[in-house]
Amino acid sequence: MPDLFDFFRENESKLFERPPEHAWKKLEDRLEKRRQGQRRTIRFLQLGAVALVILILLMAAGLVWYFVRQQGQ
Repeated sequence: MPDLFDFFRENESKLFERPPEHAWKKLEDRLEKRRQGQRRTIRFLQLGAVALVILILLMAAGLVWYFVRQQGQ
């Protein structure tokens, strides 16, 4: 089995190769699209969390109103 260090010594020249400029542009475009998708997801999750909190507060207020009304009778 070849030694890992030998493998790196033999392929050291490949470490300094520079990819073409169009490859960088493609990568930047893909990353930007991914970031935009994440932003939409985060906004959707924030909106969902706010709606859930409002729903829980309304349910709690309804329960308090119901039990206070039951105590009065």
